[in-house]
Amino acid sequence: MKPTTQGTRWADPQEIKNSPGIRKLGKGEGYNACGLPLIRDAQHIYVDNSDSHTLIFGSTGSKKTRLFGMPMINLVTLAGESFITTDPKGELYERTSGFAASKGYDIVVLNFRDMEKSSLWNPLSHPYKLYHNGNIDDAISLINDFLTTLAEPQRKTTNDSYWIEMGFAMALAFMLFFIETATEEQANISNFIDFFTSNSSVQATEALAKRTAEGSIASTNFNTILTNKEAEKTFACVASIVVSMFAQFTTRKTLRRVLSQNSFISGSIGKRKTAVYIIVPDERTSLHFLATLFIKQVYEALIHEAHLTEERSLPIRVNFLLDEFCNIPKIPDMPAMISAARSRNIRFFLMAQGMYQLRQKYDKDAETIKGNCDNWVFLTSREYALLEEISNLCGAVIYHDLNGNRAIRPLISVSELQRLSKEQGEALILQGRQYPYMANLPDIDDYSFERLTPAKARPTGLPQITPYSIHEVLKHIDSRGWPLPFSYEVYGQHRYYEEKKGA
Repeated sequence: MKPTTQGTRWADPQEIKNSPGIRKLGKGEGYNACGLPLIRDAQHIYVDNSDSHTLIFGSTGSKKTRLFGMPMINLVTLAGESFITTDPKGELYERTSGFAASKGYDIVVLNFRDMEKSSLWNPLSHPYKLYHNGNIDDAISLINDFLTTLAEPQRKTTNDSYWIEMGFAMALAFMLFFIETATEEQANISNFIDFFTSNSSVQATEALAKRTAEGSIASTNFNTILTNKEAEKTFACVASIVVSMFAQFTTRKTLRRVLSQNSFISGSIGKRKTAVYIIVPDERTSLHFLATLFIKQVYEALIHEAHLTEERSLPIRVNFLLDEFCNIPKIPDMPAMISAARSRNIRFFLMAQGMYQLRQKYDKDAETIKGNCDNWVFLTSREYALLEEISNLCGAVIYHDLNGNRAIRPLISVSELQRLSKEQGEALILQGRQYPYMANLPDIDDYSFERLTPAKARPTGLPQITPYSIHEVLKHIDSRGWPLPFSYEVYGQHRYYEEKKGA
């Protein structure tokens, strides 16, 4: 075979080392760069420090976590950047949290496997604060995301969208009324469930509807669900949809307490060195939606904080390392999130088992997600469509055979892609605009990172829940101690929390 005349080729290590955004890290205590590890020699680690997003493909057992997840977290830690990671088995937390704590990081552990050891996070807190600060549109957008995620399982199990849409309207009306009338300490999922279950009859719902300002979003949704009020069974069926949406919280008293307060401030993750571990059991999917809710809500909080700065960018870069990205429910607006993140000093590292899994979860949006990831990493797969796409992206070699005839072959074939060595840490990397590169990456045990006892979440212990009384709320409204809920939305008259508290 004669030498190649044109076409693609493999990148050599020096090309990768010299490419834009690549930084050389030594063995010092602190780094001023971090990112996807590409090359490691005897003295240095070469990483992609650019703002590029990364997509990592590898089937179960391909060492995604040991070759990329754990090393990247430690590299991010040494660079003083924040990170948020999904951690299905708790391996990342066990291996890296002690190291992060030793470097002065705030440690947040949302441990939905062992909730007695979890940090506290109230999903209603951020929309509540936005609402009562006058950012009503942003608050309602977050509430819609919250309810959409909860409704997703029902959408998959029924062919009649009418019931889902009616249930969504009912949940939204009740949630808005609750957010409007609760105090900050009362505004949590536990109180909302109690409020809804005790007021979801036709008569009780009518009583709430009469006490909302006409023309508000809550009033519109109340009127929508009350159009069939004569049909008690129909109303009960709609209410049962809402009950199903919140079923995962109803019987889990410990979970309700974990989600009743905050032990950290989401917006501070981009201002202080913070390590966030989201531990959700991988052997059952019932709580996976909490990871989706958290990621979306924290992202929105970070974007808000970025817009408060003169540069419209976070002071500390935040890295989302999402292991088993396609095993959690679809993240609302993920294509828009990944498109807008780079300019706000946010990076995504997405780990998936295959392309089919990504397309099944995100449908047409999968192409946008793929297109916004400049770095692709392939470890192993038996998924033919993925193998074929990777092979095609690597390109073809054009050469002349022994007879002088022009011939074409792939740089790496589907068959060869299936035989990358797990033991040698072989990974095919498509990095930026460089030619394909075949890396040999070390296992986490081959690095010199110090392994310390895992950090503990703070605070320890679960809080008591401040009760919410709808009877007290209605009494204040009827005595005009408070204006009608949603008066600000309709009439521009804002009722501040302090005024309500003193009423």
